[in-house]
Amino acid sequence: MAKEKSRKQLSQETTKPATHPVEKLENQFQLLQRELANSRKNYLASYKDEVLAARERMQQIQTKLRKARKQVARAAVDARTTGTRSTKNQLKKTRAASLLLTDSLQEARKIMASAQRKLHAAKPFDRKLAARAKVLAKFEKDWDRKMREEAATKAAQAKKAAAKRRSTARKRAAKKLAGKKPSGN
Repeated sequence: MAKEKSRKQLSQETTKPATHPVEKLENQFQLLQRELANSRKNYLASYKDEVLAARERMQQIQTKLRKARKQVARAAVDARTTGTRSTKNQLKKTRAASLLLTDSLQEARKIMASAQRKLHAAKPFDRKLAARAKVLAKFEKDWDRKMREEAATKAAQAKKAAAKRRSTARKRAAKKLAGKKPSGN
């Protein structure tokens, strides 16, 4: 059974057409070009999404901070008017919450700033990717043109060689006929 499998594999390998190195390179080139195009599509979008997420998070924290500051102001007014220990404790808690929100807002701003820096740094790279894609497309176009010209040249050379073979065959046939003719003296 193992011999049958190996024979089948050998027969499959021999029936497969051998790929030319140029075809392999062309396939790799096309794969690379597709990957570049796809990465370019997703490259800036991912950074833009990151900036938008950071901006949204920052806005959420800002709204929470505004609410917390209003609570602090209300608690401060209550503490002044009543002066009880519970209102003073409530004021301390709301101030602490406000401070925590302020810190988280600063962190969110830092995250947003770094995301914006990354986005700005990504834009030149995106331009490079676009230029590479353009160059690759031009190269592929030139390569196809060159291959067509080469094929046309080979066809013309083959046609010329066939015509030369026919003419030499005619000349040989004419010489044979001339050599076979009896001299009429």
